[in-house]
Amino acid sequence: MTYQPVPDRGSIQTSAILLIVFGFLCAGWIPAIFGIIALAQMTSDPSSARTMNKVGWILLWVILGLIVLAVVAYLVFGIALLGIFGAVASTA
Repeated sequence: MTYQPVPDRGSIQTSAILLIVFGFLCAGWIPAIFGIIALAQMTSDPSSARTMNKVGWILLWVILGLIVLAVVAYLVFGIALLGIFGAVASTA
């Protein structure tokens, strides 16, 4: 029978607090909710708290990636539309 090591509570707590802060500031409330759940489960089930932390951080990075992708697409399409309308306006 193998036993899994108990996660360090200090690192879980620090990571969960950072996830809450960065979640609310950068990516909305979904990653922050996972951080809050991780803090609440830290005393009763540290393994589940660590899992919630990981899922929250993954969601944070996915949401930030989607935001960056949306900004780049907005800029590319905006420049393309300005180029098209600029060419039409200059020939008229």
